[in-house]
Amino acid sequence: MPTISSAQFVTILRPWGAVAEPTYKRMGQLLDVEATDEVLWIGTGSARSVMWWAERFKTHIVGLDPDPAAVEGAEQSVRHTGMASQISFQVAPPSDLPYEQRVFDLVAINVLSLLGQDHEAILREAARVVRPMKPVVALVPSWLREPREADTRLLADRVGLNPQLVVEWKRWFREAGIVELTVEDAPVSTAWMEVGWLTLLLRSWRVARWRGIRFVLSPEFRVLHRLVLQRALGLSIIKGTRWPNE
Repeated sequence: MPTISSAQFVTILRPWGAVAEPTYKRMGQLLDVEATDEVLWIGTGSARSVMWWAERFKTHIVGLDPDPAAVEGAEQSVRHTGMASQISFQVAPPSDLPYEQRVFDLVAINVLSLLGQDHEAILREAARVVRPMKPVVALVPSWLREPREADTRLLADRVGLNPQLVVEWKRWFREAGIVELTVEDAPVSTAWMEVGWLTLLLRSWRVARWRGIRFVLSPEFRVLHRLVLQRALGLSIIKGTRWPNE
């Protein structure tokens, strides 16, 4: 695992204006979100995306993350925005959700905020708690071509990041009971990774001080940097519908 948290990892890798905001805007465009919807957001990280979503769609959102520090920071951020009545948070394992079956109108999953977690189990739990014929949408790291074994092993063992080929993600969705799948690349260019190393170091310093610096200088980050610039590793948005239980 890196020397930084999942939330810090995401913030360093996904600058808001260049990566995160256009991604969540596109996710919203793929969904028919209503203000009365009860939304579960798995993998809240710093909660900036959750707050943006809540402000835009006026829904009530339950944000869940396995990292107590991430949830504590998210709660502080929400209190400062005055949206505490609209957004609530819970610390819990995403592979064992503390909710009854069929209680949410929409489940959104940010896999990048869930380093080292069991993605298949998370999808099964998402399918369990969403209502039949309601959507599950996920932002996932995906291989854009067949990866090298050394790259997959390093990312998994040292970072906790487990990208999959889109065909594998789709298989996991279907096995969880989520069908009618649509897949598209997140609307992200590689320009945010093409900046100089000084800019990357300054960004990491703002996010996590010396731990961020160590991460950006680590072999793991250099592999990530290379794979993104070579367009071997990207982000995909996968949306599906929970099929009714037989």
